[in-house]
Amino acid sequence: MKLSDEFMDTKENKLMAIIMGILCVLFTILVSVNNGDATCIFLSILFGTFIAGKIDTVNHLISSILLIALLLFLGVPSFSWYCLLFCIIANYIDEKGNDMSDEIDEKENGKKGLFYKFFKYRYTLKVVVLILSLLGLFKLLYPNSILGGLMVFAPVTIIYLYAFDLSYESVNLIFDRIYDFF
Repeated sequence: MKLSDEFMDTKENKLMAIIMGILCVLFTILVSVNNGDATCIFLSILFGTFIAGKIDTVNHLISSILLIALLLFLGVPSFSWYCLLFCIIANYIDEKGNDMSDEIDEKENGKKGLFYKFFKYRYTLKVVVLILSLLGLFKLLYPNSILGGLMVFAPVTIIYLYAFDLSYESVNLIFDRIYDFF
């Protein structure tokens, strides 16, 4: 989705933004129909950004509608509704905090401390997913514990989220070089 955002925001290329958004949806669907944790995280990103008012361009709108339609049509594996709620809240906080970190960027002498870095890289969702993944590990290690009947994330989910996030952030490093090449 970052490529779609870059095409729309920095290059004002609506066609490429829409194409990248559709490709993002297709890859998201491939993962989501096979993994409930992924479905939960991607839906939380969609709903959290929607509540924060960030679905504000044609590429976001088309991608959002397509994602929901495909998930409804193809079906999704079961996932935890309370995990979804926690992740939506975390994503919303990340989006609003990221706006504040962008305001700090705009100031020449803006102080860039822990708050800035935490929200610049949207760590609230990562912390929530880490907690839910650790609960999943605890549930695996102690199946008869109080967590036995709860649906939480698989322990490896935090690693998948970080891999996704690293690819998202790496777009900033290479986008202009790739775009200028073509």
